[in-house]
Amino acid sequence: MNDFGIIGIGRIGTSMARNMSSKGIIVSLYDKSHNSLAKLKSDYPELESSLVFDDIYKFISSISKPRKVLVLVPSGPALDEVISILIKHLDPNDILIDGGNTNPNVSFKNHQTIKSKNLLYLGMGVSGGVKGVLEGPSIMIGGDTNAFDQVKNIFSRITSETINGSKSFEFFGDSNQGHFVKMIHNGIEYVEMQLISSIYYLIINSKKYMYDDVAKIFKKWNDIDLNSYLLEISLLKLTEKTDNGYLLDRIDDKADDNGTGRWMLKHAIDLGCSVTMLNSAIDSRFISNDNNTRSKANKLIIEDKKEYDIDFESLANAYMFCRLINYFQAFLLMGSANKSYGWNISISNALNVWSNGSIIKSKLINKLLSDYSVDNILDDKNVFNNLNELKPGLIDILNTSLINDVSLPCFNEALNYFNQISSSSLSTKLIQAQRNYFGSHEIKIN
Repeated sequence: MNDFGIIGIGRIGTSMARNMSSKGIIVSLYDKSHNSLAKLKSDYPELESSLVFDDIYKFISSISKPRKVLVLVPSGPALDEVISILIKHLDPNDILIDGGNTNPNVSFKNHQTIKSKNLLYLGMGVSGGVKGVLEGPSIMIGGDTNAFDQVKNIFSRITSETINGSKSFEFFGDSNQGHFVKMIHNGIEYVEMQLISSIYYLIINSKKYMYDDVAKIFKKWNDIDLNSYLLEISLLKLTEKTDNGYLLDRIDDKADDNGTGRWMLKHAIDLGCSVTMLNSAIDSRFISNDNNTRSKANKLIIEDKKEYDIDFESLANAYMFCRLINYFQAFLLMGSANKSYGWNISISNALNVWSNGSIIKSKLINKLLSDYSVDNILDDKNVFNNLNELKPGLIDILNTSLINDVSLPCFNEALNYFNQISSSSLSTKLIQAQRNYFGSHEIKIN
């Protein structure tokens, strides 16, 4: 009988299986696709001891009790189908682990369903991509404490070492907190990707630099405090070539989303939290896919692109300012969720788990953990002092972008947000007065 079962042998599932097998964990593998299973063992010798199935009932029977089954299939109908089968054929106290990107609200409902069948449940967010999962992912877990106690030794063997010397997995609570923390991670990732892409766009549009030049700038930044995994892969993609020239010149100019950013926006709205930078990052993806509107508008606008200079010190400061605001907004949302849902998610623990193995690993995470009181960010004067010092650089870059008609999604939002939260007064008293006039809404008098 094998130690562990994995359902869904796509790119992530294969990497997870290879990782576990290389650590001496004997796995059973199931996938509906005969094609994905046919060459699995021959392609990956480390899977030699694994059992491979296209029959889910034989797969279940091959795993030692209490069974530990990790599901790595897309959220939605595919996940629903797998869960409906498993709850019928697993035995009491078997453990069902959802390791996909699942909406925290769906994760909560699935937990209740699985619990009602006397099964144990873990909602597990996994970060790292294909390579990261193979080498040691970042894992964010929620669900049944008893289930976690039974599998934490396995997670300890397959994960990386974090900045504080622990392993890159964490149990965040007894409900859907694992998928919630992964959702927050993905929202931060959305913004980081947009910031880097906007910087590339600003530099290229100056007409003074080519892809290789941008890559050199990113390489320089990656050797200092601006270092991140996303910056590293960006500079690699900037210089990647095909037979017909640079890869970037061949890529369709639009970006999709997998839904996780939308979930975070919905949670933020429900909790009354501002995540303006994420909203901007997602809007940019929406606009990129609206080819009809873009095409019509572009024909009506005469573009007169001219050369312009960029102050790269200002650009570096602007980038760091925006990154800090991105995390600041994420922290406030996590704190609001703790208060509203009765959770106790530790922001510092989340950062620690993200510090290695995750897509958003960076020196900034190390800085946040060492320099700031992240779990009480509003009480930390250091973060506001740092933002004030970086602010002139952001203003300089925004001026450059405005004068030259270059859109910088997330940059404007970062400055607007900071100016609002640091102001003793806003425009909102007039809004409330207007509401009072047409809707008789209450006015609070100081």
